[in-house]
Amino acid sequence: MKIGLFGRGRLGSAVMAVAARQEDIELVWAVDQGEQPSAAVDVAIDASLAQCVPDHLAWAMETGTDLVIGATGWEMPDLAARVEGHIGVLVASNFSLTVALMARFSEVLGRYAQGDASKDPFLFESHHRMKADYPSGTAKTLAEALMRGCPRKTEWVLGTAEPHQLSVAVQRTGTEFGLHTVGIDTPTETFTITHHARSRETLAEGALTAARWIKGRHGLHGMDDLAASLLNPLFAFGAQS
Repeated sequence: MKIGLFGRGRLGSAVMAVAARQEDIELVWAVDQGEQPSAAVDVAIDASLAQCVPDHLAWAMETGTDLVIGATGWEMPDLAARVEGHIGVLVASNFSLTVALMARFSEVLGRYAQGDASKDPFLFESHHRMKADYPSGTAKTLAEALMRGCPRKTEWVLGTAEPHQLSVAVQRTGTEFGLHTVGIDTPTETFTITHHARSRETLAEGALTAARWIKGRHGLHGMDDLAASLLNPLFAFGAQS
């Protein structure tokens, strides 16, 4: 499969390194901001900056190229309508399949907390000091999963929270790749689930898995769609009410 890469930053560099070891992947081009793709590819991976996403999507639509978007900190409310029937687009705040599993567990944890106001869900995340978005896209995804399970929490806030709010804590320091913890706090116990990325290689592997999966599909998808497709027997229990 021929792929192109937008962005040669931290994630982009990891994708290039992992792609070089994949026998079924040919990296045709890798461009940075201001550079143009040099040839047609089956799927492009966008590991660039938020402000570049609209231009990369326009290119994908014009060329009929399926697109995997890993850039965070951008919004496009009409994205599904734009791509429907034209190309396949997979958007992910985190390419780890384990994080997709964690999101399912977070929704289950929220359901457990919903029936008892003394069970208070919370979220903590830590990244390196150079990460711009705050909180991370992954933290927002996990917060949404918690609130789906626990609808008495109607919004997330940074720091101190009212009873209807989910407290999210953020740390930016050092060289941390990514640490996310969801949990519940009660008067007698706490329960937490933590994902700690040891390197960006797991994200690069997930991005290439996403590229393989989105090829030939249409419409807007996320990592939960991919994970449910690949790991359906495991994920089935989490979908039950």
